[in-house]
Amino acid sequence: MNGTMRAAVLHAPGPPDSFTIEEVPVPVPGPDEVLIKVGACGVSYRDVVERNGTYRRDTEFPAILGLEISGTVVEAGTDVVDLKIGDTICTKAFISCGRCRLCRSGRETTCRRRRPVKGGYAQYVALAQDACVAFPKALPFETMCSVGPGAGVALNAVRDTARVTIGDTVLVTGATGGVGVPSVQIARAAGARVIAVSRSEAKAEFLREIGADDVIIAGDSENFAGKVKAITDGEGVDVVIDNVGSRVFNACFDSLAVHGRYAIVGQLFGEEVSINPARIFFKRAAILGVGSVSRAQLADAIDLVARGIVTPRVDTIFPLEEVARAHAIVEGGAAAGRVVLKP
Repeated sequence: MNGTMRAAVLHAPGPPDSFTIEEVPVPVPGPDEVLIKVGACGVSYRDVVERNGTYRRDTEFPAILGLEISGTVVEAGTDVVDLKIGDTICTKAFISCGRCRLCRSGRETTCRRRRPVKGGYAQYVALAQDACVAFPKALPFETMCSVGPGAGVALNAVRDTARVTIGDTVLVTGATGGVGVPSVQIARAAGARVIAVSRSEAKAEFLREIGADDVIIAGDSENFAGKVKAITDGEGVDVVIDNVGSRVFNACFDSLAVHGRYAIVGQLFGEEVSINPARIFFKRAAILGVGSVSRAQLADAIDLVARGIVTPRVDTIFPLEEVARAHAIVEGGAAAGRVVLKP
């Protein structure tokens, strides 16, 4: 496909209004790539930290951001075997090589040749087939764009890393975020009791609606472990799914029961944490790092959405021209659900 398309282009790091809407060439897919007509693109927090300059890895300018992509395949390269023209797809966050030892042993999210998915803030994007998984056409683009980096990562955290099971008590921080919402839903579906942590009293009822048994309202630096212990009769939680990171680390670790599993999904701030190692072995705790989403996990997450077990929440849909407003909302933490662009 020749011609030009509209895209939100970022020429340097800066505030939300740093984007410019420009006419740029439609990308040409390579042999292993598909050209996707973008149906929707979620505004992720990684987009925000790339735009404001906090996240610099694999970032070059000018840049077209956007990793949470859904759309329709309109062209396919000669080596594409998993997808065909007309398929509706959503993306994972990284492109893996598929050939290295890590990829061949089911650990593709740590592929040493991995490349980030970008380009969703445009009418078309060319991506390697590895980044894309087809979903049923009946499901809406606005919902499906964030399933990979949202529900897919949550499934990785809850099921495959923390191994949540029936009877566990699970604490979810950042519970109204893109990974937090499906973490609550998946943990509840696994038979766990779910305690959700949020900064906003206004979002408490929303969290109960999606499956939280208890909701704790706490500021970024508040040690809410006492509230957790009160809810759990002094025992603490079996699992922490932490989508926030350093500012809640002490509260989360203090909330952990003996033999608890602490799964770290996100780090939204630059601070480091300090802990006496003795605290870890006295509690017999396991501290676990959660990576991105694999193709298999994304396929499973799509199935959970199709069956209604996970119901991604869309807060607001903006046209591409309002990308600055979308970034301001996400950066300010004002959304209960995903903020989505429709190019």
